[in-house]
Amino acid sequence: MWINPVPYTLVPTDDSMSFLNMPAMHTGLPTGNHVGAFGVKRKHHWHEGVDLYVPKATPILTVEEGEVVAVVPFTGPAAGLPWWLDTQAVFVEGPSGVVVYGEIAPHIAVGTQVVAGTLIGVAIPVLKHDKGRPMCMLHLELHTPGSRSAPEWLTEEKPEVLIDPTSFLLNAQCLTKL
Repeated sequence: MWINPVPYTLVPTDDSMSFLNMPAMHTGLPTGNHVGAFGVKRKHHWHEGVDLYVPKATPILTVEEGEVVAVVPFTGPAAGLPWWLDTQAVFVEGPSGVVVYGEIAPHIAVGTQVVAGTLIGVAIPVLKHDKGRPMCMLHLELHTPGSRSAPEWLTEEKPEVLIDPTSFLLNAQCLTKL
């Protein structure tokens, strides 16, 4: 069973603007047609993960035990995506597969063994321009075992490596301390 990767209560929502009305210490868990939900069609691709909106510098925790198998550029010029700010992703291989924690500043190295709840980094701004939505988020993906890169989902056919992490997050336990 996973733990919650952010220190906020996750509230399932299909409302893309729900962040405007979330109580303190809560954030939306995108479902349905929410722009941050897994598999939602966007302008040029389908969404490969789940976006959990959080403030800048929010600690990002591992959802389960595993090994850090990659730390790579995720967005921004360093990742060949100049319309966003530079962020990185940490890949942790564990019992569920490979969990990708994207759009963060990592605080961990490849080869590190982690337990559920290990601090692996903090959320940093990903958007260059304010579009009326939060500028920081944890973009979380789940991949099949062995994955070491995050594929873009460019056609209706989902890349085989991608697994919808929503049910894991819906069932995640809250961690009571950092």
